[in-house]
Amino acid sequence: MPFFDPVESTFYGHCVERLLTSTELAPLLADGIVEIGPGTARPVVEALRRSGSRVPITGYELDADAAQIASRAAARAALPNYTVIEGDFFTATATATATGDPGTRRGGPRKAADAPSAGSAGGPVGAERGAPARRARCAIGNPPYLPAIVRPVGASHLWGGHDGAHVARRVLSQGMDVVLLMIASISDPVGLVQHARAAGYRVADWSVRPISFGRYCRQPWVSRRIGELARSGRAFFGPEGYLLAGVTWVHAGGPADAGNDCDHAGAVLRRVLTSAGSATHVGESASVGEIAGAGEIVGPDRQRIRIVSGQGELRGRSASDLSGSGR
Repeated sequence: MPFFDPVESTFYGHCVERLLTSTELAPLLADGIVEIGPGTARPVVEALRRSGSRVPITGYELDADAAQIASRAAARAALPNYTVIEGDFFTATATATATGDPGTRRGGPRKAADAPSAGSAGGPVGAERGAPARRARCAIGNPPYLPAIVRPVGASHLWGGHDGAHVARRVLSQGMDVVLLMIASISDPVGLVQHARAAGYRVADWSVRPISFGRYCRQPWVSRRIGELARSGRAFFGPEGYLLAGVTWVHAGGPADAGNDCDHAGAVLRRVLTSAGSATHVGESASVGEIAGAGEIVGPDRQRIRIVSGQGELRGRSASDLSGSGR
């Protein structure tokens, strides 16, 4: 069964909706979006419903049961522009050709072996039969981010490698023009933002909200690793939780010049994520930094949740004042 958390799901959907309604990024989304790990598919389904976007999205899900669940959710929502394929995101985006159709079969998801070119970096996304093939230029996802030296028992699908950022780094290495990922303050966020910058990306948009520690983070082999990362300046959290950010990066056309870092939004994002807290052990009381410019978002439990958002430069425009906005 796919992992589902109503708080993360709602927030991820909020971030996808922000992307789909961005007028500045619309030209880069028109050729389609590929998604890593749709899980239950609820976030994207809700984002498409709310935004009314017709941008084609193809999700790759490794878990067969999760792929079935996601495919059925998309079918029930009657969204012809959302397809789920059972297969590996990285294999598909690395080996795709310029032919194929990403359609979903009735009763279950299409397998990547049956449609190797659909929804990939080199193949068409959501194209109608007979239409010219189009190259997807955008990738999205809420990748695994639990840090642990070994795969956590019962939570291997949530494991993000030794520092929790391994999967996110791989996505940022796929050569997409636009990437939207959820990243956590407990999973080397500064290193990940720096990795993206070195790969030629700059932050175009971001939203951040607090997340409470759940049972997986409190498992000894995960909480111990989070503490180790904190003591080495690579994880930031408070006594009860951490920060989760939905970050949209746009490729600037080449590797960044480390001596001329003009990614102002990225710098602000780093400051926000590192303000999550100064604890070094999960459950330890510690100071939490103040985050300016907060708005609110109403979650499924009808409780008001603090959220911070900001934008960076797009196509040579001046950076915004990064004042908070929310829903």
